Amino acid sequence: MIARGVGVVLVALACATPLTAQSRGAGKAPDAVTGTWKGELTPTGASRSRPVTLELKHDGKGKVSGTMSGMPNPADVKAGTFDPKTGALKLQMGKEGDPAVLLVLEGKVTKNVASGRMSGEDTGEFTLTKTGPK
Repeated sequence: MIARGVGVVLVALACATPLTAQSRGAGKAPDAVTGTWKGELTPTGASRSRPVTLELKHDGKGKVSGTMSGMPNPADVKAGTFDPKTGALKLQMGKEGDPAVLLVLEGKVTKNVASGRMSGEDTGEFTLTKTGPK
């Protein structure tokens, strides 16, 4: 009788462990910023836009870091912020290895699309689409 009771307890514990492991990740919203973003920077008055790719990482506390390719020189995020409540995104970019901020992207993220204004060495608009992971 005792062995049967112990067996029931062991089966119950074995079944409960996967359920609690699954529930830990349940309800957690996916990160809206971390991942690969592809899009265009469109300087004011330019005849065409410049394709760019960004690799971004959100720390979950508001800060964003990352890199950008597609410009004449590789760039990185000198300072970046994201507010998941409002979707506000701000990236201060500059050449890798140089602390100077040369370009600021300031806009909003909505359903895997970030768009807004750019300022600094160039002014204009940007549009980026998150290509992975979503």
